[in-house]
Amino acid sequence: MATPLDRFSDRNRDFDFLVGRWAVRHRRLKQRLSGSEAWETFTGTLDNLPVLGGWANIGDNVMARANGPTRSIGLRAFDPKAQSWSSWWIDGHNPSVIGPPLHGRFADGVATFEGDDVQDGRPVRTRVRWSRITSLSARWEQAMSADGGETWETNWISDFERRA
Repeated sequence: MATPLDRFSDRNRDFDFLVGRWAVRHRRLKQRLSGSEAWETFTGTLDNLPVLGGWANIGDNVMARANGPTRSIGLRAFDPKAQSWSSWWIDGHNPSVIGPPLHGRFADGVATFEGDDVQDGRPVRTRVRWSRITSLSARWEQAMSADGGETWETNWISDFERRA
């Protein structure tokens, strides 16, 4: 039986590429918005699955950081009225707190999300981009701005490779 949401079925499938199991190479700035150029690199995995009948997806991340494994969850949900996605991050260090959402959409094969956040006690703007999307790979990049989006500092890059 058709539902009123069916007319948006193409847009709610934007993240279908991410469903499955991934090996991930992470590169993360050790200190954000401080002019640092010191990066840490580590590997990880992502297991991502659709939920809510395909209107959302959830990813279970395991990262092999130098100070020990870290877990997190990425949750993305499609809003058919706004024709956009919302994305939340839940950090395993404080799993009872859900970060503020980022909002965005796909255009020309790239997804861009933005939202307000806090970094080291000060308000920042956060931007995430999904790019280089193929059936076997993808890139996720996070950047922050302390000046309302005038300038951006990329502070985390993750390259995904599909696992068998």
